[in-house]
Amino acid sequence: MEILSVRILAEGEGPTPVQMLQALPRATRPVLLDSSDGRGWTFLGWNPDASCRGRVTPGTPSPGQGPAGRWPLSVGNPGAALDEACRGEIWEADDPTLPLGPAWAGWLSFESGHAWEPFPWNQGAGSPLPDWDFNRYRGGVLFDPQGGFKLLWAESQNSEAEERKGWEEEFRRLLAAPPARFEQAGHLVPETSPKDFESGVETLRKWIGEGELFQANLSHRLVAPAPGNPRALYSGIRESQPTSMSAYWEDEQGRSLLSWSPELFLSVEGDRLETRPIKGTAPRSAEPLEDAAQASGLEMSPKEVAELTMIVDMARHDLGRLAPPGGVQVLNAGEVEAFPTLFHRTARIQGTWNPEDGLSALLGATFPPASISGAPKVRALQAIAELEGVARGPYCGALGWWRPGTPRGAFSVLIRTAEACPRRLSLRVGAGIVWDSEPAREWEETLLKARFLGPCIEAHTKIQHS
Repeated sequence: MEILSVRILAEGEGPTPVQMLQALPRATRPVLLDSSDGRGWTFLGWNPDASCRGRVTPGTPSPGQGPAGRWPLSVGNPGAALDEACRGEIWEADDPTLPLGPAWAGWLSFESGHAWEPFPWNQGAGSPLPDWDFNRYRGGVLFDPQGGFKLLWAESQNSEAEERKGWEEEFRRLLAAPPARFEQAGHLVPETSPKDFESGVETLRKWIGEGELFQANLSHRLVAPAPGNPRALYSGIRESQPTSMSAYWEDEQGRSLLSWSPELFLSVEGDRLETRPIKGTAPRSAEPLEDAAQASGLEMSPKEVAELTMIVDMARHDLGRLAPPGGVQVLNAGEVEAFPTLFHRTARIQGTWNPEDGLSALLGATFPPASISGAPKVRALQAIAELEGVARGPYCGALGWWRPGTPRGAFSVLIRTAEACPRRLSLRVGAGIVWDSEPAREWEETLLKARFLGPCIEAHTKIQHS
């Protein structure tokens, strides 16, 4: 058993989260869990002392002709791996009301769903990243919405005094962080042509008409030149695209995820769970009357209302796999929420569960998130894999933090998320397809979702990027 006592070592005002992020040396593996909209708390951690990462690989096919026989489940299970990595840990805090802080933090890919659900195995699209990567951050800085900070450290009975002293000295250097630098992304080029994407929409509509499924999320990838400084790119977009669940993650080789997600996949507070799925999109306008008309149209659209209703039902079902009878509540079935470049419809569902079931059981019941797979989930996962033909990687996975014991944590859905590697920047975008979807309009919706990162240059032929 290891007791980790989260202490408040110092409080004050100083550099912003992105100033400190940019001032951290390379290879410190920073993670920034960022309420960039200014309404919540932000945590910056670095130099983790333990790691849990891996890949999903096909196991032995199950006997029979069913889905598990065609597409075996993975022998790697990220939930079980993280449960094992933090087994025996007990986290305590000087101030238990702090909403986040030192913890295990990281992400899992969309393909991590192979650990729990049978769907086709696709090759990756050039991503060098693993399928899950979590690190234990015992130290970090917690920023409140007013701009103040708290320096936090999780003291362990096994830790050395020199370890904490060195970490505090590094923090003092961050207090002299220079002004943040800002960078913008280059032009984004779709790797899929509008014709190919629209053909996929028509195929989904055919399968929906034949009764195979009701909805599925279809996506494609855009690419741009690699940023000179991914931390500066994150900082620049952060100014124009504030969201409640933004995040920046970087590994020891400098490969990074830059996320401006607006969507909560799961929050965990002991035996209480909550999810807030998003479905339905409309563009913003600089003209107030037109902007209000767009919001009203989204609110009243039978198609968009039906899309979110189906996903709310899926989310209820997922939480219901863990909850006792009557343990799931829909607090809000749908409302329009405004973001800088678009409107979304969002919902809110809560449930209860037995924390002793562990993270693997929680993810097994709920992952991949309902809003970016479809209904019914397993058939939608199969349809997505068949039509897209490549692994999604981090896109539509989840990123967040986790403390075991009496569990606490929160995970976003990895949408509006770019992957920065040495040779390129990539961004996947998608749309929920239902029977009355219009193929050309769905293509335009995907480009609208990419607009926050940079201008899109449409490709009219399939192009390849290494």
